[in-house]
Amino acid sequence: MRELSKEMLESLFYFDLEAGKVYWKSPPKTHPRMQDKEAGTLRPSANGKIYCSIHVDKRAIKRGRLIFFIVNGFWPRPCVDHINGDSTDDRPTNLRQATVTQNSWNHKKRAKLSSLPMGVRSVKSGRFQARIAVNNKMIHLGTFETPGEASDFYQAKRKEFYGEFA
Repeated sequence: MRELSKEMLESLFYFDLEAGKVYWKSPPKTHPRMQDKEAGTLRPSANGKIYCSIHVDKRAIKRGRLIFFIVNGFWPRPCVDHINGDSTDDRPTNLRQATVTQNSWNHKKRAKLSSLPMGVRSVKSGRFQARIAVNNKMIHLGTFETPGEASDFYQAKRKEFYGEFA
């Protein structure tokens, strides 16, 4: 497989960086009707988030990675983080290089069975415990009278530990 260069990608696609969209300039021979149409398909990833995936040289590449490469001149290693948490918002101002751990910190909510806020669980005493994972270790932040108090404390600690990725 050939290396994906900026020149090669710009020969295949138009990049609308304001909107974070990619359009076919030179579609595959088997799909000439795609000329000037938006490239990519929305697909769920293993984590359930929806991403736009574009096939280039028989490789599926997330649109955010392509746009990051076009703007910055290098491929994000190991991954791209969507600052606002919207995995379909591929505007360059919403993309940043991140480690896998940093990318996981940027989740705004978690899939869970409880109606309690993220970082909060109820304990036998009837109070609410706030806790956070840092460097693969669970840190107990304390117990509180209400879920709101526990959540507020958790959110403050989240900003402290995770910085710009909180």
